[in-house]
Amino acid sequence: MAKPTILAIFMIVLVLGTVTMETQGQELCHEYFVESGICDPKHCADRCTDKWKGSGKCFNGTKICGCTFKCKT
Repeated sequence: MAKPTILAIFMIVLVLGTVTMETQGQELCHEYFVESGICDPKHCADRCTDKWKGSGKCFNGTKICGCTFKCKT
């Protein structure tokens, strides 16, 4: 009973440590595009993926597409 518990705790600590190391030092950058009409979510996401390999989201009911991506170092 103790071995599986200790193993589970060890695995959780290992995974959390790995995730922390991966995200440290990574800064996120943002760029905004003004669309000609109301922002289309698919077009916004595709544009951000093509340009920055990031993700894009429309601001509801506006012409603005916001891209979030990892900054180049």
